[in-house]
This record gives sequence, structure tokens and C-alpha cells, in this order.
Amino acid sequence: MRLLRPIPLHWLAALGLAFSACATADTAATPDRTVGPDSIEQRFANVARGVPYVGDSACVGCHAAAAETYARHSMARSFHAWTPSVRVESTLVRALLNVPTGYAYRVVDSAGALYQVETRPGDTGRPVHELRRRIDYVMGSGRLARTYFTEDNGRLFQLPLTWYADHGWDFSPGYELNNARFSRTLPDRCLACHSSYPDPAPHLEGKYPVLRAGIGCERCHGPGAVHVQARQPMRASVGRVAVRDRGARAHAGAFDSTIVNPARLPLDRRLDVCEQCHVHTSVAVLRERRSAFDFTPAGQLAAQYAFYKNGGDIDLVSHADRLRQSACFVATKDSARPLECASCHNPHAAPPTKATRNQPCLSCHGGSRLATRVPAASRATHTPASDCVSCHMPVVKERTVPHGTFSDHWIRVLSRETPRSAPPVLPIEAYFPRDRSGPEAARYGAMGQVVYAALANDGRAYESAAAGLAPLLGTGVDAPRAHFLLGVAHAQRGRTREAHAAFMRATALDPANPEVLRALAQVTHRLGDTDQALALYVRALALQPALAWVRAEYADVLQQDGQLDAAIAQYRAALREQPSLATGHFTLGMALLAKQQTAEARVSLTEAVRLDPALATALEALIAVRTSGKRVSDARWLASPATAVRAAPPAPGTLGVRVASTSSVQFTNTPPNGFVLVSSPDGTLLLAVPTGNGGTVTWDLRTGEGRPIGAGLYRAEVQARGLVSRPGGATATYFAVVHQ
Repeated sequence: MRLLRPIPLHWLAALGLAFSACATADTAATPDRTVGPDSIEQRFANVARGVPYVGDSACVGCHAAAAETYARHSMARSFHAWTPSVRVESTLVRALLNVPTGYAYRVVDSAGALYQVETRPGDTGRPVHELRRRIDYVMGSGRLARTYFTEDNGRLFQLPLTWYADHGWDFSPGYELNNARFSRTLPDRCLACHSSYPDPAPHLEGKYPVLRAGIGCERCHGPGAVHVQARQPMRASVGRVAVRDRGARAHAGAFDSTIVNPARLPLDRRLDVCEQCHVHTSVAVLRERRSAFDFTPAGQLAAQYAFYKNGGDIDLVSHADRLRQSACFVATKDSARPLECASCHNPHAAPPTKATRNQPCLSCHGGSRLATRVPAASRATHTPASDCVSCHMPVVKERTVPHGTFSDHWIRVLSRETPRSAPPVLPIEAYFPRDRSGPEAARYGAMGQVVYAALANDGRAYESAAAGLAPLLGTGVDAPRAHFLLGVAHAQRGRTREAHAAFMRATALDPANPEVLRALAQVTHRLGDTDQALALYVRALALQPALAWVRAEYADVLQQDGQLDAAIAQYRAALREQPSLATGHFTLGMALLAKQQTAEARVSLTEAVRLDPALATALEALIAVRTSGKRVSDARWLASPATAVRAAPPAPGTLGVRVASTSSVQFTNTPPNGFVLVSSPDGTLLLAVPTGNGGTVTWDLRTGEGRPIGAGLYRAEVQARGLVSRPGGATATYFAVVHQ
């Protein structure tokens, strides 16, 4: 992976790059309102689909002053490679314990690099497990916090600990509740807001052949290739200074159609430029046939995403939304100079200080106007020298960010604050007007409910979402993402045939999407059509060979079909692509074990547990199965080939798995009136076993479709009535099935 950084100014001067002949930017400060919103994008040639990004180094030669100022803003430092020269963190000697999982984390310095180290304390206090990951990339400027990513063969995975400027080390947001350890992939949605348009690998989140450091010029101005190309001929044979001056005279104040200048946009489109990253809702649904990197300035953000609030609330870090609620914004939005994001946060000017940040306020509330609006008793504290922001934009704690405080951008007199209305009846509420009453509002609302159900792990929400979405998707509806999400809702409810039909429709509409092909392959295999499932996996992998976890699933199906040599080859290929894929090492070990290659199996299984100690429970719950038609004819314990690997002693009341007879197993310590959810390691639900009165529950080792369970690694977790289970939590355990 290559990280592109802006070329230093003295390098540009020394190299005399062709891009240095650029004319100065269109600097008009007053928005141009002569063209209606529907044709705004057409005014700028650079936002047409397919126009390349050129990187900040192509801009600096002509815009050196703006680039130098912008480099001091937090946005310019939002993502970059970690190096000793940018280090601000200390080490962490006293480990932080993640109580739900029992893992502890430290930060150590080794040969100038920083590592996050995971351990699990043993009975004697000595660690029985240790795994370390190097800090390779930083996300966040450090003004509030810096979170970290490690690289595994080009793929980026988030690390469990974040450095908080006012606190030091603590768990990254969400990790204290659901510890993803080292497996949380960097999502495109995150990088789209913290890096200025990488070159993404198609259909593969977290792997980027080229990364650009920070939020660069093109994030707000759009792709730069058209602009640079238009300015190159001006270089001719004259000196650099002369060219720059001539360009400035020719274009000062003129409309420049080769690059978006947000100042030329109507207010709502200018706010969209900011809101592309400064709106944080609980649920975000990409519009049909859009990707996380498709939004460009001058476009409508509502054409990119459908956003939904949860419980009527929105994060305080959604600064633009908070600003919209302010009386200052409402009163000025139709004026020539409305109060907006850039009024206080001009990226081409030095960041405001306490002495200067009141200036936008004083433009309306200064002098005699301030005195007449403020009660006499308060006038002493309301002078032009007072700090307006500290009282009317108070610093508050953000609930989703540990140790995070932000200025609340809802500008108001706190004593006059209007009580919030009651939350809506539905779990999610549309953010954009088009998703409240538009022609596609019901469909996107139901899609949002599927995403909400996935985030909340809520079976009832899946039921409601599927019931709402299915009637909206006739055969003539060109909505592959909606059909896909309907399939997800059906699959998570155990409705395999309905899921198959939805995924088939999604595939017909979007045949070159590996994610859809993989989902269709999963349910096709569960319905018993192994040959078709294998063909679908081959199609998905032909589109993106680096999908290591999909390749490992493909190998699982080969193993279950008895094609052990082919399965082993595919497992090894998957692990070459992603060496940290613990489940891949485990299932490779099972295939080797089925071939009676015990020594090689021991190596693979030991490596799997080294990467994920939770898998040790599966080594103590290896179940050898023989089948006859649609029933299990024999089931028995299989001794672990990795006898040196031991699982941590289970906590009292932990879900257990044991062989009950020659054709069934039992789950122990189950709650009454609940379920034991049996899933693949990625969380795909295979069946739900009712627990009845609780205690010990017998299962005949058949899937929800009535077929014997295939060879593989599985996770079982309990879900009591009213309890939302958390994948990987204390209620989960692993078991493995080997066919003989």
C-alpha cells in the first residue's frame, strides 16, 4: 500500500512541476444564485463521473498560501501514516482490562515502533495468551483523539485502544461493549471522511492500493484533473511568477467552470459539502448504485445517502445539523451572507482563536444592538470583548465518544431552550425530507430498518423491516440494494427460501457484485444445491480474488462436499491473502484432520487459537459426525489434536455443548423461554433452537432446512426473551463438526 503525501513546497520549487502553472482560484465570496439547483452540477466540468483526482501536490504550486494555512487545520491531519516524528503518545505499562472478554491491553515501544499488545491473564497472573499488532496508521488529528490501524497484507484493521488528548489511553469507541479485538476492518465510510479519496480496491473495504494523507483540497473542490489540465497550457515558455500573475489577472473574480468553488454554490449545497462528514446518524443507507466515494461537491448529499436518526436524536458531532436548529441560522439563511459553517471555519484562514471567534456574532449582535437586546443585569457580561461561544455554544460531553467533548453548534440562550419533542414511535426517523414523504421514502425507510436491526441485533426489528420492505419490491423495481437487504432480513429470521428469492433478484439486477453473489451462494448451499453454490462462489471470487473470508467460505463448502484437496488449496490461498484470518486457520486444520494429516492439522489449529483464543473452546467441542441421508447416524467426541492448547475455564453459567447420544448434542445452561442461536463465525444465523423451560436442551444436529449440519466451525449463543445477545460475548461458545 502506498500513502500519498503532499509534496513539500521547496520540492515543488526545485522540481518545477508542470502543475505549478495553475492560475489562482476563483475567489468570489458571494454565492452565485443565477442557476437553479437542478443544473448546479452541470456548471462544473470537474464533477462529471470518471474525472481523476490528482492529489494536493498538484494544487500547492499555485495555491501555496492557502495550502500552508490549511495544513494547520485538524482536517489536514485527519489520517496519515504513524511515524516516530509524529508521535504524541506515551506507552501504556498498566494494562487496560476489557471485562466482558477478559483480554487486557498495553502499548509498548519496540525499535521505534509502537505496538498494541493483547494478553489474557492466567491463574498465576502470568499471561496465557499474547498477541501484538503494530500501529501503522493514525486516524484523527489528535486535537481530541487519535485512533489506530494495523496493516495485514495491505488491509487495515482498527486497534482496540485510542489515545485521548485529555485522558491518554482508553478503549476505542464501541470496544468496551463489543470488543472486536483486531478484526474490525476500516470501513469505506470512515475513510471517505478522513482521507481525500483513496484509490479503493473494488468490492473490498479496508484495502486501498493508494491512500492520500488527510482531507485534501479535492474533498471540498472536487476532482482536480480538469482544472489542472486547463491551466497547464498557460505555462508556455514564460517564468513561473509571470504565469501566475497573468492567470490571476485573467481569472480574478471570474467564474471558473473547471473546479468547484463552494462559495459559488447555494447555501444548501455548501452545507452538503460540510455535512458529507459532519452528519452522524445511527443509520446510513447508501442510495442504489452509489458507493461511499461517489459524493462530489456541488452534488446533493441526499442523493448519496438516506440518513436516519435513532430515537429522534442525533450526535452532537453532527455540527451542521445542530447549526440548522439555531435561531442565528434560521434568521439569516435567506440573506446574502448567512451564518453557516464557513462563517467560523474558513479552511483557507488560520483557525479561529478565542479573540477572533466572536467576530461572526458581533456582525449582528455588536454595539448598540447588543445593549438593547440584553437585560440590564446582564450587560456587564455582554460586551464586544465577551466570549460569546463559551456560553451560547457550550462544551458538552459526546455520548458516543469516550472522553470526547465538543462545542454544541446549536447556538441558543440555554435558559430559553425548547424542550425536545417525544421520540417517534418507529425506531428510526428520516433525516432528509425526501425520505419522509418522497416517492421512495417507504422503501428507504424499510431498508434503514434492516440496517438498524443488524446494528441492534434485534430479531423483531428484522421481522418488521421484512414485512415493510417486501410489498414495495415488485419485479419491476430496479433496486438491487433493497432486494439484498430484504434477503438479509429474511436470512436472519431463518426464512431461507424467501432470502434465496430476494438474493436472486438482487443478483439479476447487480450481477457483478461479489457481496450479493456470496449471500446467494450461502442460502443456495443451505437449500442443498451444492454445485450451484460453488459456482456462485467462483463468480464472486473472479470479480474480487482478494476476498479472503469469501474464499474461506468457498473452501468450507468444498470441505463439506468431500473435496478435501480442493478445500485445502483454497484455505491456503485465503490465508496468503489475509494471514490473520483465525477461522481460516481453524477450518484448514479441520480439513487436514479429516485427511488424517494430524501433525499439519495441529499447526493450523494452534495458530488459529493463537490469533483468537476463543476458538480454543471449539477444540474441546470437536464433534465427529456420520450421516445417512437426512439424518445423523453417529455423533461422538473427537480428541483434540492440539493437546497443548487449553481453553480458559468457563465462567459459571456459561453455555456448554456436549454429545448427548449417537445422533444429538445438548446445550447446557440455557435460559427459559429463549433460544440457542447457531451461527457461522461471521454471525450468519443457521437456526434457532428453542430452550423451553431452560437448562439442558437437545439438538439433533440438523439445520433449519432439516439437513445434517455440515463440517465446519460454528458459534452458539443464548438469547433470552427480552435480551439482545452480543456476538462474541460471555453467552457465546464455539464448537466444530468433522464429517467422517
